Amino acid sequence: MAPNAPNLIALLTMAPTAFSSGELGPLPRIKSVAALRKEVLKHFGKLPSQDIDALVVWFNHNFFRLED
Repeated sequence: MAPNAPNLIALLTMAPTAFSSGELGPLPRIKSVAALRKEVLKHFGKLPSQDIDALVVWFNHNFFRLED
């Protein structure tokens, strides 16, 4: 199934619960939004750029809290 915005939103809505259960290993040490974007591209590079941007914002808001 190809990723699309509704599927991505559904995943991101459920994801904090899954991550809080301890099933996720340690997060990579990321010190900038640019480094976070590079990591997201590494794992989700086949998504459209607007979905990549949404993931970067979501990961930053929920896990990293990096300054631009």
